[in-house]
Amino acid sequence: MSAQPPEIAPAPLSPLRRRLMMSLVTGALFMEMLDGTILVTALPSMARTFHTTAVALDIGISAYMLALGVLIPASSWMADRFGARRVFMTAITIFTIASALCGSARSVPAFVALRVVQGIGGAMMTPVGRLVVIRHTPRKELIGTMSALIWPALFAPVVGPPIGGLITEHLGWRWIFYFNVPLGLVALVAAFWLIPDVRGARRRFDMTGFLLTALGVFSLQIGFERGARALSAPALALIAGGLAVLALALVHMRRSPHPLLDLAALKTHSFRAAVSGGTLSRMAIGAVPFLLPLMMQAGFGFSAVHAGLFVVALFAGDIAMKSMVGRILRRFGYRRVLLVNGVLCAGSLASLALIGIATPAPLVAAMLCANGLVRSLQFSALATLAFADVDRQGMGDANGLFNTVLQLGAAAGVTAAAMSVHAGGLFARVAGLGGAGADYRFAFLVMAGLALVGVISVWRLPAETGRSLTHAAA
Repeated sequence: MSAQPPEIAPAPLSPLRRRLMMSLVTGALFMEMLDGTILVTALPSMARTFHTTAVALDIGISAYMLALGVLIPASSWMADRFGARRVFMTAITIFTIASALCGSARSVPAFVALRVVQGIGGAMMTPVGRLVVIRHTPRKELIGTMSALIWPALFAPVVGPPIGGLITEHLGWRWIFYFNVPLGLVALVAAFWLIPDVRGARRRFDMTGFLLTALGVFSLQIGFERGARALSAPALALIAGGLAVLALALVHMRRSPHPLLDLAALKTHSFRAAVSGGTLSRMAIGAVPFLLPLMMQAGFGFSAVHAGLFVVALFAGDIAMKSMVGRILRRFGYRRVLLVNGVLCAGSLASLALIGIATPAPLVAAMLCANGLVRSLQFSALATLAFADVDRQGMGDANGLFNTVLQLGAAAGVTAAAMSVHAGGLFARVAGLGGAGADYRFAFLVMAGLALVGVISVWRLPAETGRSLTHAAA
């Protein structure tokens, strides 16, 4: 493994500039993640425009997510080589122009190609923005900052489909993309004034590592997508092949004098726990926005509006916890919080399996609000845990690695949830179990088990893990 270049300490920024920069990056994160899910409810309308089927247009979502996953690992190198401000502004420009062209697309091939371009912009925008914020945030403020940066990952998958539905119904699907244009222009101007022009040490681009990582991520995401629809031999082969290629990429990066991503952060207990067991926890918790609307609509026969009202309760818990994360971590410490709250997350997921078509709405709302509370705390604690003990010198590579795992984990979570639904339907038929939504209730139990497995890696953490962060914030 290569030796890290000398640390390049960034110039201090004023508190106001840091807050404004964080707001800009958080907004960019939200837009990037929102565009991954917002098209779900617009696909039927788009299909009529393009004279095709909604299923055929689903590739527009996949193309965007694939571009993100493939290019995110190279984002840290680009920020070091060309400067954070230049890369971030270029990313916003690409994302904005591609959005405008997506809105005016006249054919399916053109639309899919433009979604790839839009994903390229998002792949540079998100990790580089997150890296800039982390590098310029004092350790005493890192918990609060990371808690703020994680909320797009919590909210975007939930609000994307209903927002897309509202825009499509009242303005037409093209406005889903046109709204990105004025927001992108404002973000571009703000980035010029707020994002520092910081560069890291120059290093050779690891083309072999990039190609191996890109192929592995591509195979995994395609496999996860196919597995979410139906468990099949090709899907399993793609997933296995992707894992094998990523294993080769890791071996290469450990031996290369100039790796695409230096893997030194994996030697840190806290970072390793955040990307191993933490990924399992995020997969389980992140499956709720996918499973809940489906259970309400396909399982219980509720309308989209009815199902959406229950999502508000999930939101309420997410938002209520946001301001308390720092105080809870300072009071109890990372290890205790992640252990206890991890078990609570598993219990909350299991409790959702008790929801039936006749369950009183206030009780369902209370259960979802409780789930929002614990999932928000777990997401935020895991995000800050990843960087709790990583020094500034290795922050860029750690950020690139963490974002890649985050992207793959989100896709894997949806796949695991969908496969659990299929397995639940088979189990219900074999066991002679009836009842509306039995397959979805089974899936929630599987996700609860996955969340419990994710707690194992936290159990092995030293008691003092993250103390430098919690003490600095005290």
